[in-house]
Amino acid sequence: MIKRPRIVFVGGVERVERSLRASGEELGVDVDVHAGHMQGNAGTRLAALVRRANLVVLVTGVNSHNAVQTAKKEAARCGTPLQIMKFCGAATARALIAEVARAPAA
Repeated sequence: MIKRPRIVFVGGVERVERSLRASGEELGVDVDVHAGHMQGNAGTRLAALVRRANLVVLVTGVNSHNAVQTAKKEAARCGTPLQIMKFCGAATARALIAEVARAPAA
């Protein structure tokens, strides 16, 4: 079974999540979205998403400080590439999904 590439958006794209997942499906990329809210077990879930990702897009303009720190720390710990952006619109998000789709398999 071939492992599909995976991109994780942390914060800032909840409104377009359905569209991003559809774009990912079309391009053969799994898309995960974490809203950046850190109540309950959200920190554990965020760390798990980062560990499985080929790229983490961290949107800082609309994200909790704790989510930003957790994503950065986990990405550094496991060597997951991290793209930090103040804001991420739908077109930029789709371009990042396409970039992950084109990247050679690891």
